[in-house]
Amino acid sequence: MLSTEIGASQKGTSKAPTGHPQSDAPAGKARLKRIHKLSRPFWASFIIGAVSLLVFAAFLVNALDRQAITSSERVMGSILGERLDRLSELTLEYAYWDESVDRLVNGFDEDWIDTTFIEYIYSDLGIIGVHVLDGENADRLHIFEDYRADRSSMERYGPDAGRLINRARRTEENEAPIPATAFLGSTSDLYLASAIRMTTYDTDKITSTDHVMVFVRQLDEAALADIGEKFQLPGLHITTEAPSYFQAHWPIRTEDGTTLASFVWNPVLPGQRLLPPLALGLIIVYAGMMIAARAFLKQATHMVSALDAAKKRTERAKELLAHQANTDALTNLGNRWSFEQTLDALSAKADGTKEFALVCFDLDRFKTINDTLGHETGDEVLKYVGETLSSLTYPQDKVFRLGGDEFVIVYGLTDRERVLAVAKEAIAILSQRVTLNGHSCHFGASAGIAYSTEPVNLLRRADTALYASKKKGRGQVTVYIPDSTDTSAQRLPATETL
Repeated sequence: MLSTEIGASQKGTSKAPTGHPQSDAPAGKARLKRIHKLSRPFWASFIIGAVSLLVFAAFLVNALDRQAITSSERVMGSILGERLDRLSELTLEYAYWDESVDRLVNGFDEDWIDTTFIEYIYSDLGIIGVHVLDGENADRLHIFEDYRADRSSMERYGPDAGRLINRARRTEENEAPIPATAFLGSTSDLYLASAIRMTTYDTDKITSTDHVMVFVRQLDEAALADIGEKFQLPGLHITTEAPSYFQAHWPIRTEDGTTLASFVWNPVLPGQRLLPPLALGLIIVYAGMMIAARAFLKQATHMVSALDAAKKRTERAKELLAHQANTDALTNLGNRWSFEQTLDALSAKADGTKEFALVCFDLDRFKTINDTLGHETGDEVLKYVGETLSSLTYPQDKVFRLGGDEFVIVYGLTDRERVLAVAKEAIAILSQRVTLNGHSCHFGASAGIAYSTEPVNLLRRADTALYASKKKGRGQVTVYIPDSTDTSAQRLPATETL
């Protein structure tokens, strides 16, 4: 029955097969349109998500790169500041030195000049230029590289050299000189310079002269390459052209504030390193949203790690520069700046009842060792003294080298018996003959001890006691004894020599 009906149906509609395609074509097109219409929101969401992800990735890469550039520029600023500070410290050591004034201002000792400035300053410390001018800016001494030069050697520094010297002269009369530092020269020959008014001092008086000493260090291609390699500043160079968007720069300003040029380099950019994996992530997004999302999260983790690593490197660089700024490079002890910071900290803790102690040491016959055995042996003597004093102190005590052959111990806890015992033992050890740098050295030391409830008085009192030790003979330990009228730094108080 069923088959008969089917057959009848086929017979009654013999032309139907030729009519079905014509009727289904419009329906198929309509369904295709509906499918396209229904998929439009999906494709719109997909495209919007992909574009948003692309924009976000570009923003994140740019933020990482800008952060890396900023961090790199801060490191460069710290490096230049440290170089200028070190140069000013060297200049201060030689300009604020009685012997320099005697040999260059009061007299003119050519042998001493050759030994000190040509054989040591240039060869060992890399100071390319040393210049001394009197109060009328007349020539007193010009040394460039390893030979004596004339005034023409200063022409390479440009007109800013005169402005720097005038700024150095502004130091108050008979006060400790203040270094003046600046960039000199041109983009092809750039120099770091420090100028200081030459000054003498003793325990009671500071005397200024009208002479100015200038130390110059060159920033040539080799120096820039060394800085770039040591501190990860690839491609470091000097240019007057504006840096590109992805380059870091630090302006070079002259004495009058004009921008002469810029240090420009290509910092390591974590964002650009992440561009290839991010691009791969975007391609995966077009293949599947889930895979792309997982890939993006993974890359985001890498980016955060890279940013954290860059931050840690910056912090380590800051810690290193802070250590160098507070440490004497020769003895690895605290320097004068660190000493002043320590006194400030003790002053903040002072309550008028707690007693503080300070011992000041000054070497005997140190100048003889420098003159006869050379500065290298003198440096070894200073290292030996620093190691000896450090070995006699407790962890809460601090040892400093204030400059030259002057050392100081600041005690964290004041025990008068221990302070006196340490001073005596140090004098006894330093008075013994010792072999340093292949030479048998015999120098000795004198010491001054001071106690006070006001840390600001410690150094002055210890210097007074040290002066008394020196006056009474070598190898002496003198304790400052204040009385009820001890209110003036100009009066010589009572002392007790042990």
